[in-house]
Amino acid sequence: MIRRRMVIQPFQGDGRPCPSQMEQFKPCPVKPCYRWQYSQWTECKVEDAQCGEGIRIRNISCVVHDGSSDDIGKTVDEEFCGEIEPVVDGNKKMVLEETCTLPCPGDCYLKEWSEWSLCQLTCVNGEDLGFGGVQVRSQAVMIQDLENQHLCPEQALETRQCNGGQCYEYKWMASPWKGSSRTVWCQRSDGLNVTGGCLVMNQPDVDRSCKPPCSQSHSYCSEMRTCACEEGYTEVMSSDGTLEQCTLIPVVVIPTLENKRGDVKTSRAVNPTQPPNIQSGRGRTWFLQPFGPDGKLKTWVYGVAAGAFVLLIFIISMIYLACKKPKKPQRRQNNRLKPLTLAYDGDADM
Repeated sequence: MIRRRMVIQPFQGDGRPCPSQMEQFKPCPVKPCYRWQYSQWTECKVEDAQCGEGIRIRNISCVVHDGSSDDIGKTVDEEFCGEIEPVVDGNKKMVLEETCTLPCPGDCYLKEWSEWSLCQLTCVNGEDLGFGGVQVRSQAVMIQDLENQHLCPEQALETRQCNGGQCYEYKWMASPWKGSSRTVWCQRSDGLNVTGGCLVMNQPDVDRSCKPPCSQSHSYCSEMRTCACEEGYTEVMSSDGTLEQCTLIPVVVIPTLENKRGDVKTSRAVNPTQPPNIQSGRGRTWFLQPFGPDGKLKTWVYGVAAGAFVLLIFIISMIYLACKKPKKPQRRQNNRLKPLTLAYDGDADM
């Protein structure tokens, strides 16, 4: 018990000061709080069978609370609740028995209902839309055999109205990739991992394996879900755009100025992922990689192709000109006049 007092008239002049104690405490007898509460459900029992439809039951018990919010209650004799109307969670109708399903080996089944979620509001960008608070609970689907996945029931959800609540934001979280898979979950703004709340259309990928799998030697599945070759190898693609094989890229060793007598040699890499150890001053290693990290041809490949095309046109033109037959010169006509020959027949008139 507690009582308080306050100063009405503070002291003035030579008056007596007011007492400093404004509160007094006194212990008092506490009246226990008794109420009815459901016990836990028993296991599902099926008569004359090992699985299938069955029945489970529960009872109501009298519990006592100390009034604190974290007290779950302590079961006491029912005589302490004798004068209390049997009401549980505000409902006078007692549900002490219900049907249940005991899954058979390989069957899919729903787990028990989860606890009701915290009261939350319908919000957009952190602003309440005024539809009131909602609580949600769910039943998760348990799959014992993946071959029967198409026969499994859908996850069950239930909602109910509630008072109060606050706005939450939801976002997808993802673990680092482990091979071709990773774990993805939905997290609330208060750090709680939840089921639901995040938009399904924005869910990150959980699998990036290639279909068909990359079975070629020195190949791997890239982040683009396409088969690519390891460093030091180039892709040989088929007509339908799939990887046929990975071929080793030649290694060209170019000597430096410190070793002018070094010969230019062409060899093949033993381990293309690890460049060979070259002593200082002996040369540098160049990998002729026509494809970039994104799988597209590099710019210099187009330049080489264009130069080769121009060179090919030049060679064909020279061959054509060299093999072309020269035209025969036309004969020139003799335009000179032939001399006129006159015949004399001995006529005197001539």
